[in-house]
Amino acid sequence: MLLFVAVVALGLVGSAQEGYPMAGTWYGDYGLGAQRRDLTIVLKWDGRTVTGTVNPGPTATPIKTAVMDFTPGKPAPEGENSTTGIPPVFRVHMEFDAPNNGGLVVLDGTIKNPVAGNRTVIGTFKHGAESGPFQLRRL
Repeated sequence: MLLFVAVVALGLVGSAQEGYPMAGTWYGDYGLGAQRRDLTIVLKWDGRTVTGTVNPGPTATPIKTAVMDFTPGKPAPEGENSTTGIPPVFRVHMEFDAPNNGGLVVLDGTIKNPVAGNRTVIGTFKHGAESGPFQLRRL
């Protein structure tokens, strides 16, 4: 019984540590057609700034800029269905250098499900003259 209580308590503590919506490991891709590039980003939040690494490992690249802009939502009026409210919007902007001196990559997107475990960032990337969609999901 004691072991069961300990496992449940650890699960509750772990789920309570979600914290800042951008913190964590994100995986996805960007590019056009068959030229899509895999992308892994590890982000950390120190209470003031976001830092991170793109594609951790021997060819890792530091994040130059990572910013989240938050627009508060509006709750549903009292007594009405919660779906009548306006949800908050979390916009993300990140910049990093592509591997092998490939130039600056800029990601601009929106976090979907920002307080859920299945959060994603969907948006547009720019890399030189190329631009198109990107998607990341939090692992």
